[in-house]
Amino acid sequence: MDSAQKPVPYGVLGRTLGHSYTPRIYRLLADMDYIRFEREPEDVEAFLRGDAWAGVNVTIPYKRAVVPFLDELTERAQRLGNVNTIVRLPDGRLRGGNTDYFGFKMLVESTGVELAGARALVLGGSGGAGSTCMTVLRDLGAEPVAVSRSGKVTYDDLDRYADAALIVNATPVGMYPACPAAPVDLERFEHLSAVVDIVYNPARTAIMMQAEQLGIPCAGGLLMLVAQAAEAVRAYTGEVIGPDRIRAVTDALDREEENIALIGMPGSGKTRVGQAIARRLGRAHVDLDDAFRERTGSTCADFILKRGEDAFRAEETRVLEDVAKRSGLVISCGGGVVTRDENYPLLHQNSRIVMLDRPLDELSKKGRPITARDGVERLAAERMDRYRAWADEIVTSRESADATASVIVAGWNA
Repeated sequence: MDSAQKPVPYGVLGRTLGHSYTPRIYRLLADMDYIRFEREPEDVEAFLRGDAWAGVNVTIPYKRAVVPFLDELTERAQRLGNVNTIVRLPDGRLRGGNTDYFGFKMLVESTGVELAGARALVLGGSGGAGSTCMTVLRDLGAEPVAVSRSGKVTYDDLDRYADAALIVNATPVGMYPACPAAPVDLERFEHLSAVVDIVYNPARTAIMMQAEQLGIPCAGGLLMLVAQAAEAVRAYTGEVIGPDRIRAVTDALDREEENIALIGMPGSGKTRVGQAIARRLGRAHVDLDDAFRERTGSTCADFILKRGEDAFRAEETRVLEDVAKRSGLVISCGGGVVTRDENYPLLHQNSRIVMLDRPLDELSKKGRPITARDGVERLAAERMDRYRAWADEIVTSRESADATASVIVAGWNA
């Protein structure tokens, strides 16, 4: 096909656009090519007047900046005062709309929380994303309160709102790569029915993980991202994508991005099984012992012998923090990763944690100074309950690494 005949693409307009799930979402939802348009502020008007795109999503910092260059706004965009979707009409005019409203509405409704008359705290509620959340919650009958650093209600005032039924994080706190981090401590709120975080990377933000610990229903922002894209497809093409398809695409993307993290006793075969899983899934494999050596210039065994186990564990946590915040990996952890409580949220934020359960008399002991010092039975007594508590799945080792990997992949694909 001649380049002049290629279809004009859809995409996203922003200033700096790093890794994004959005192109994959549009491909899964509507088999639509979707690219990134990075433009400086002085180039935005020329881009919008040009013919390099058929329809665009608009992201920070241009959601309000594009408005003067548009010919019309949808009622919802007028009401919200910002635009995240621009459609080129048949006559060439540009219409700005807002599909974030639809996406957040579907996200908050997914929690099942009764919103009529409920007090909802929207962290970052005076910002662009937060103001959309505030509008949706009002429309659903809630009583939203915008919380900001310097507005009418600040974080210093939260004790006055301890009766909140819903907390929404509409700030970037806890977003990759500065994760895990939380904007508030949920233990201050005794009447919470749900927590919603519009951040979608990592899959489980720190505030969501605390909600899990407290038994509070929570939802992350990936569903919102997919739902707003489905609404944008409708604006671009007229195709209506139903809620079942939106949830299916959300689940598929969540599984694609989820790490598989292997834990278990030293010598249980985590490295070889991890390598076999990575080959089967076409993923990158990271062995934390190798990552440790790359970071420190020392093997784990030498580091322990020279500097001691405590220093090793602290450095191992720093290595894990760097690796586990990434997505779509197979991670083989060291046998002692479970000895530090702070390592669990680092893994849990983006990973399905799988314990390899191998008989103690089959464990490899070569090159393992802690195993040599303490003995397999003592290590098992200290760690086995922690392995089982951390694991989302426990898999009994099979006759080979490939056979064990096959079982894990089958369960992951189920």
